[in-house]
Amino acid sequence: MSDSKVTDEQAASVAADAKLKAAMAYRNARRYESALKSIDEALSIQPNSQLAWLTKGVVLAELGQCNESLSCYDKLIALDAGSAVAYRLKGATFEMQGSFGKAAECFLKAIELEPSNMGLRLNLANSYKKQKKYDDALKCYQQMLEWEPKNPIINYLIGIALGDIGKYEEALTFFDDALRLKPDYNDAALAKGFVLTKLGRKDKAKACTEKLLDTKKEVASPKDANAASLNDSCRQDYEASMRRFKDAFSPPK
Repeated sequence: MSDSKVTDEQAASVAADAKLKAAMAYRNARRYESALKSIDEALSIQPNSQLAWLTKGVVLAELGQCNESLSCYDKLIALDAGSAVAYRLKGATFEMQGSFGKAAECFLKAIELEPSNMGLRLNLANSYKKQKKYDDALKCYQQMLEWEPKNPIINYLIGIALGDIGKYEEALTFFDDALRLKPDYNDAALAKGFVLTKLGRKDKAKACTEKLLDTKKEVASPKDANAASLNDSCRQDYEASMRRFKDAFSPPK
């Protein structure tokens, strides 16, 4: 390869990179039309730029142009069949369309490429939950626990999945494990209280709620501005946990 050809390729790479940097700045500023224009200019210089196709797919998805976004990820996969990122993004875009079965297929392919990626397994489990395939979601979480047995979040998620299918007694053991690993895990305490209520153990459920609203953050004088602020923070944490729990938990019908 001649020196002049190398120089031309280097110049093209620099020019394309500059266009992509501009596109990302436009995207961050929510100037999507300008971002797409810069991306297309980068692609006119380097038609096989994987970063350009990925960025274009993301921008189009943010604009709600899901079919166009999927085409970009397909182009990226054609350029690099081993791109777990492309399959993950493609799966996320299918979810935006409500095509959860197709999303799961993409996440499964991404996991084949990166088996130790817990985020991909979580994507797959969530996709199964949206299809009400709770047993499949539970298997995903259990596989994650084999990789990270001391992760309180995974224990919590397994508890939620067991609750989804009405296995409340089993769910309790995982919420307890989550709280043992992370005693201040509000979401797990809230979920435990909910399951105890389902089992008719209202006194124990009440104790869970009281622990969530524990006054450890409170100071003796209610007039103290800092105490009031901390109390508000404690209650806000509780309310946020409640919202997350409602989003995560889907009782059987």
